[in-house]
Amino acid sequence: MKVLVCLLFLIPFVTFSCKKDKYTTAPQVTVKSISPGEVTLGNILTIDAKFTDDEGDIDSVLMVLKYYAGDSATLIDTSRFSLSTLGLPTKVRQGDMSVQFDYGTNNSGYPILPYSPVPKDTTSSFGLLIIDKANHRSNYSESGKIRLKS
Repeated sequence: MKVLVCLLFLIPFVTFSCKKDKYTTAPQVTVKSISPGEVTLGNILTIDAKFTDDEGDIDSVLMVLKYYAGDSATLIDTSRFSLSTLGLPTKVRQGDMSVQFDYGTNNSGYPILPYSPVPKDTTSSFGLLIIDKANHRSNYSESGKIRLKS
């Protein structure tokens, strides 16, 4: 009898705890990595992330650039890029993205990273938000810190 009562309580718990994540109306983004760790003039900066969006109607990517002086962060720029500018797929519900920028030159065909090259060596991080066609904004996800060289 005790075993039956335990099973009656345990089965719903296991069923609901193993349920897969559902997509949400607002997009979701997670920055997985940023490379290289030290960026010099002419390097390609790559931000790898994964995203989901229930409707598959992602419109643009908002990139946030921060500089650090010790532990204090200063917001330098927020730039909005269309998916076509960044070469990202449209009409998909989930996927991986690799956002690439040219650091300080115009030699690669990638968009030039805003405010590059920096006037002096600095520690920096990059954040991403995704905006869909209904103007829903994703969560904010930020990269680890990297070094931008002048």
